[in-house]
Parts: sequence; C-alpha cells; structure tokens
Amino acid sequence: AEDDAYLADKDPQAYEKMIDRLLASPRYGERWGRFWLDVAGYADSEGGKLTDDVPRTYAWRYRDYVIRSFNADKPYDRFLLEQIAGDELTDYERATVVSQEMVDNVVATGFLRMGPDSTIEHNISFADDRLEVIGDEIDVLGSGVMGLTIKCARCHTHKYDPIPQRDYYRLKAVFQGAYDEHDWLVPHASVYDDLKNFRAAMLRFLPYIPPGETPVEILEERRAADEYNHNRDLEILTLKKALEEKAKPVKKKIIDQRLAQLPQALREDLQKVQDTAPEVRTDVQKYLATKFEKVLKVEPEEMNNLDSAYRKEAEETEWKIKRIEYKKAPDPRIRALWDRGEPSPTYIQRRGDPNSFGRLVGPGLLSCLTDGKTPFTTTPPWPGAKKTGRRLALAKWLIEPNHPLTSRVMVNRIWQHHFGTGIVKTLANFGKVGAPPSHPELLDWLATEFVQQGWSIKAMHRLMMNSSTYRQSSALTPAVEKADSGNRLLSRMPMQRMQAEVLYDTMLLISNKLDESRFGQPEPVVIRDDGLVTPVGTEKGWHRGIYVEQRRTKLPTVMESFDLPAMSPNCVERSISMIAPQALHMMNDGMLARLAGSFAARVRKEAGPDADKQIERAYWIALSRPPNDEERKVSVDLVRRIRDAEATKAVSTAASSVAGKPAPGAASNAGVDDPAAMALEEFCHTLMNSAAFVYID
Repeated sequence: AEDDAYLADKDPQAYEKMIDRLLASPRYGERWGRFWLDVAGYADSEGGKLTDDVPRTYAWRYRDYVIRSFNADKPYDRFLLEQIAGDELTDYERATVVSQEMVDNVVATGFLRMGPDSTIEHNISFADDRLEVIGDEIDVLGSGVMGLTIKCARCHTHKYDPIPQRDYYRLKAVFQGAYDEHDWLVPHASVYDDLKNFRAAMLRFLPYIPPGETPVEILEERRAADEYNHNRDLEILTLKKALEEKAKPVKKKIIDQRLAQLPQALREDLQKVQDTAPEVRTDVQKYLATKFEKVLKVEPEEMNNLDSAYRKEAEETEWKIKRIEYKKAPDPRIRALWDRGEPSPTYIQRRGDPNSFGRLVGPGLLSCLTDGKTPFTTTPPWPGAKKTGRRLALAKWLIEPNHPLTSRVMVNRIWQHHFGTGIVKTLANFGKVGAPPSHPELLDWLATEFVQQGWSIKAMHRLMMNSSTYRQSSALTPAVEKADSGNRLLSRMPMQRMQAEVLYDTMLLISNKLDESRFGQPEPVVIRDDGLVTPVGTEKGWHRGIYVEQRRTKLPTVMESFDLPAMSPNCVERSISMIAPQALHMMNDGMLARLAGSFAARVRKEAGPDADKQIERAYWIALSRPPNDEERKVSVDLVRRIRDAEATKAVSTAASSVAGKPAPGAASNAGVDDPAAMALEEFCHTLMNSAAFVYID
C-alpha cells in the first residue's frame, strides 16, 4: 500500500511526504525502538550464572515504554533523564492518583535493570554476583550512552583511555543509593496482599498503577485478575492431566522393555514399585525407586522418540498451554530501579576483589570529561525526598548541550543504522583505540544540529533521509570501486541485509499472517526436542519480532540464525554473518513453509489463475518491483518445470493406487491435487529465499 501511494503521488515533494508518513507510523517506534532495546540489553529472561535462564516477567513494560517514546519523538535528553533517574523525577510512592508521566518515569528506569541478573531468584546471593550486575549496568551506560569502555577500570586503571580506577568507583557510588551490594533487595512476595505492604514494597519490583487510578483500585483489579488467572490455570491443569493419561501406556512400554533385561526377582519387585502410587509405597519400595531411578524414570524425549502419535499430542498440548498462559492477566508490577536515599560507603576494590578494600571514594563523574576539580553536588529531588539525587545529577550532566559525547554518540548511531557504518565505526568506543571519525566535521555538525533541534531523533531522520547521500544508488561502478572501495567517502548507498526481526516481520507481512496488535506480554515460544525455538502465534497469525519472547539462551531459531543477539549484557552493534544455517532454515523450517503457502494463496487471490500475472504480483508483494526480463524468463520456466513435475507425480500416485501399492513420494504429496497451486507455492518459497528478498538494495 505504501509503494502504491508513493508511486501514485505526482507531487514533487512525494518523497519528503513519504518520509513523514513513515515517521508518523506506529511501526516506526517498533523498528527504531528495537535499536535502543539492543543498547539497553533488553531480554525476557534473567541470564547471569543461572543454568535455567529464568523468565524476566515484567521486562515488557520497559519495551513498550521505549516504543511509545520513539513514536512520540520524546526528546533524547528527556529520554535519557527518565531512564537514568526516573524514580528521582516523581514522588510515585506517595501519589494519591498516578499520572502517565509518573508511570513512564518509573518504568523508564528499567534501562538500568536490563542486564543479566543471577541474584533475582534467590534470597541469598554473593557479593561477586551483585557487583557483576552493577558492573554490567555501568558497562551499558558507558558503551550505549557515552561510547566508552568503562567496565575494564573496575579492576585497574584503564589501559588506553584516561579513566583511573577511582573514577569507576566514583561512578559506582552514584548508583549506590539503588544498587548497594551490602544491602541487596529481593522481590517482596506479599506486595499485593494488603495496602500496607503495597505501599512498603518499593523494592526491586514496584507496583504498577494504571494512570488515573489509586493503589486501592489496583488492588481490587488484581484480585479480579487472580480469579481470571485461576480459571486459566485450571484449563492448563486439565490439559496436563489429559497428556499424563496418554503418556501412561507409552511410559509403561519403555519401562517394561528395561525390566525385561533384569533378573526375574528384581524385575518383579520393580514391577510392584511401578504399579504402586508413590505416596503408599513401603520403605523398601521407596529405596528401590531411588536406587533404580534410571530404570523407572522416563524422559519426555524417550516417549516422543518411541511413539510419534504421543509426540504430536505432546507438541499440541504445549502449544495450547503456551497460548493460555499468554492470555493470562499480567502481574501489575514494574521492573524498576529505586533510590532509597541511604547508600553505604563506596571503597575502591583492589584488583576488583570485593574483599580487598582500598580508599574511600565519593560519587563523581569521569575526570577525563570534566575539569576533575568541580565537586559532584547533589540535592534532593523534592523537599523531604528519601533520595540521594545522585543519578539525577549524573543524568543532568550527560544531557548538558555541551557534553562532549552524548549527542555525538547518538547521532553516530542513527547514522550507522541508515548508512550501514557509523562516522565512528566503533559505536561503543570513542576512546583512543576506537576508530577515528571518517568525517569529524560532519559528526560535530550533526551533534550540534541534534541539540539545536531539541534533541529530536525524528528531525535527524528527516535530515539524513532527505539528503542526496542517502538517496544514492548502491550500484558499484569500476571508477567508484577504485576511488572508494570501502565506501568511507559515501560514494554510494551500501547494500544491507535485513536484520533478523525485519526479515521475520516481512515474511509475515507478505503472507498476510502478521498480527498487528501491539504492546503487552511477549508472545511465548515453544522449544522442540531438537532445540528449535518457534513462536506460538495467535489466532490471527504471529506478532512482529519485537513482541516475541527473547530469552538469552532460547532465542527464536530463525531470527537467531540471522544474528538476533543474545544480550550479554547488551549489543551496541549487531554482527552480520553469512552462514549455512540461514539458508537451511529458510528452505526447511516448517513455519516458513506454511508462510510460503499463505503467500501463494494471497498471490492467487490478488492475481487470479494466470501464471504470468501471479509471477508479476509475487514480485511486487515481495520485492516492491516487477521482475526484469531475465527474472521473468527464469520464473516462468521454474513454475512450468515444478508444475510438470507435480503433475507427473500425481499421475504416478493415481496409477500406483489403482495397482494397490504406494508410489515413491506419494506420502509427501498426499492431499495435493493441483500441480499449478503446488508450483506457485514452491515459487513463492524460492522468492522468499532469494538474495533480492533478504537484502535491501
């Protein structure tokens, strides 16, 4: 639709109007918000040192905040202020009625809670683990906002940049009021039991109060949600019990095979153990059950491998359970950072050892970015506030118009996303070992313009995308290659591969399987025995990639193969690989095969039965252009050959059925009675696998 609108617009300003439409689209925030979520290290699981990578239940509120902020073109200075010190901007704890701004301010501090955290599920954690959480957040702030590698100064003075070890610990002291390794906070289990606990629970998870409501009202809503979720839990329990009943004969068959290899006396004893419910077993039977656990215990993978019907039932049950869980009402909690106003002293730790204290340091800024003498001064955010004001002072320093790095780092990142390479190639390192800027005057001018435009990110998009540099072709001529082979002089627009989520979303879009609903809890994924991770989808199809659950160790397989990063702690710049699994997933993934079928169905509906028109329409849908003469010739020939092959198979299958025996390939073609439809589906799948589809020229 956007292509048609642009091509039909004869206004000389049609291009500029298209840019404005795209920036005004709600999809803009989903696309550009994803870049910032990479910087923040967004994930739907805790990561850290935990082997099970437990879910991070409330992270999605921060994701939604970022998307809404980009759509609203929230000034970047305000955006940073809220994320670094949002809890020090509002008296959320004592509010009688909560406003949207209050909610945003608190949710925004999730920026400093996105790193891996192995302390979250335990009441007891070690200082090393806590300091690692703090170190990761300082690393995210340094690499993402200031373009500096600060974390290495935790153990020693920076080897290359003028960042002494004391500066790291001065910066750590800024966060001490909220991140105190000596007074580590854990979630409050009974936060919603009564109003008193609700008020007192300003710990690691804050109560979420919708704008315009009061704590009392949200408690009532929570009780109603509990009742709703209880009914969903009963549905899940019913599904699990039904699966357990179907598992019994499969499990018995496996155990009987194992028992058959044992001596008769032992076999009879273990058979009695198997037939006796655990709660009524004798002491001897309990002993045998423990000693021969490997004989009596059957893993789900074993049942799946033995019985294909059970495997199918188990997979369908898991999908049903995931979809029911997705519909459950979310807990009204916010994953936030909360300053309590009583920080413990901060000491330099020799060699980063938490048990080896050096001298005492106070909160402060990096001396290399200040005169090193001006004291770090803080004031309470409001009279009587139980806040240190330290992070607020840090945030205000970062967003000063003359700050040497903040605006430069951000415009460099915007440039990189548009042109493929930053003016400073090392996005996370503006230090001595980072790459020098290819166009330093341009970087300075853009940074100044960014501030003068009110820190408007959309204004920077318009500036860059309306430029003649951005509107260049990616065609590479011999003369251009000789003069600027690396394209550092921006002699052409670089060809770029679609990022993982964009590719995923585009495949859903062209197949009419994109669920356009926005925000809320992430779409769950299911994990097959072979490790394939697939989104469960909805009744309408599948959500955009940004709304799919992304656990650090269980990323959606197709997107992971196209370099969707596992956050550790964040990702300032994604890698771009070209590996065999990308092509293998695109060709063989069951979900993508279904999408190809839906794509073909759309083409048939829009183009009719004529094969030439179908090819033309498929190109327009997938590539936003018609095929050239060579592509048209190859496509027509491909469709013809596939159609003829499928027709031959159909005839062979029919003949074999008459003879009373299956033909080779008959099973794979069961239910396919239209060779032309099969040929179109194969062609659409091929088009989705083409470089022209995956790469943006």
